[in-house]
Amino acid sequence: MRRAGLVGGAALLILTTSAHVGSPDTWFVGTAGPYPVRIVVRSPGVIPGLANVTVKVTGQGVRVVMASPAYFNAGDRGVPPPDTARQVTGQPDSWTVPLWIMVSGSYSVRVHVVGGQGEGTAIVPVSAVATRITPLDPRLGWALAGFGLILFLGAVTIIGAAVRESVLVPNAEPDRRLRIRGRISMAAGTVVMALLLVGGKTWWNAVDQDYRRSLDRRWAATAEVVRQDGGPLLRFTIADSAWRGRDWNERPTPLIPDHGKLMHLFLVGEDETGGFGHLHPVSSDSSIFEAPLPPLPAGRYQVFADITHESGFARTLVAGTELPAPESTSGADRDDSWFAGIVSDTAGRLTGGARLVWEGRPPSFTAGEDAELQFVVREADSSVGGVEPYLGMSGHAVVVSGDGKVFIHLHPMGTVSAAAVRSLQERLPSDTIRGTLGRRLTERAMPDSHGSHPQVMEGRIGFPYAFPTPGDYRIWVQIRRRGVVETAAFRTTVR
Repeated sequence: MRRAGLVGGAALLILTTSAHVGSPDTWFVGTAGPYPVRIVVRSPGVIPGLANVTVKVTGQGVRVVMASPAYFNAGDRGVPPPDTARQVTGQPDSWTVPLWIMVSGSYSVRVHVVGGQGEGTAIVPVSAVATRITPLDPRLGWALAGFGLILFLGAVTIIGAAVRESVLVPNAEPDRRLRIRGRISMAAGTVVMALLLVGGKTWWNAVDQDYRRSLDRRWAATAEVVRQDGGPLLRFTIADSAWRGRDWNERPTPLIPDHGKLMHLFLVGEDETGGFGHLHPVSSDSSIFEAPLPPLPAGRYQVFADITHESGFARTLVAGTELPAPESTSGADRDDSWFAGIVSDTAGRLTGGARLVWEGRPPSFTAGEDAELQFVVREADSSVGGVEPYLGMSGHAVVVSGDGKVFIHLHPMGTVSAAAVRSLQERLPSDTIRGTLGRRLTERAMPDSHGSHPQVMEGRIGFPYAFPTPGDYRIWVQIRRRGVVETAAFRTTVR
């Protein structure tokens, strides 16, 4: 029993560690067959709970939009029947539907669209986690307590009546002996019922404490600068017992490459004038990842590490470290990049006199509202420049709040992990042994993208998002031009 309790508790803690930090909603831009869709899954906050799914779909003659939540290893037979979405009043291209999320873990929300162009399905990865506690209305609490007292007294009364009168013939009156036995049974029943209530309260308090602990539970991780013959290295270690457990079968599923990298590690200077780094450390074992230290300004840095599990569950690990004075070094990975420069409100400088312009930027943003982030590359002559794929995308963005409580890594496809999409789309019924799907996905990971003739696309990049909380934010946008990764930094305030 003790072992089972420990395993169950560990599983709960593992599942309630969320991807990104302080930004629980999921944003997805893609297609459902022939239909372009923009899908937002609003986290229920409590689990079990209702997630609100909003689908904006364009296309001819869209008639029906349906959605269903599927746990990552449930199989086709384990997927509940889809719920039909209703059109949003005043927005004919938008549909909404609530979906029950019953347990924490990796889900795919399957959105099916039917219209004049046929049918199509989009699969949206959702890392379901509990993030808050819903308080009980005191009036409802008192009402439930009153009903509970009535049930308690009724149960005791039934016990006494059963002992006193159940053996009597109709219309017979119980004698003194039966009345005494009835009173004794009622007293004994009161004690038993009271013990059951105490036991139930003890169990409920234990469940409540586990739930509360799980809300803030993050995997323990450390970041430190170490010196080797080749120069200083940044070493990131997953130190949590949930990851380093002795029993392999009790650990979370293995990691899979996302954009061809097993880990995306971000360095964010705690000072607004501090630097920013996007590294791809190499794993020396299953827990330790190392990358050459980039030449960033000395100071205190927050470290965020994005990883994706074979199950499709994406998570962000958080640590902090002190960087020494910079030395001349370069990243071991050609996709490593770093930035230390001017933070702008509207336009960041690029090489060759070009700028990355934040188009349509409002004076301020409102927390929770759609804040489509649109950027465009403007050459020195103000024409729209081109960009090359960077890790398979036209651009990447990192959003961090001033207090460090919000961190998110964005792509033009939204907040979802590309590896999670592949994991959920390519899972086969035969992938029942942990590691099977992960090995297949790793073997087919993104090839090297530094070809001699890279693809060039128009330099307009959009990131769907909504700032979750008010406050000051910094945004780093990264693109590749002429084979070089360039970064522009922006700031904004959210009401």
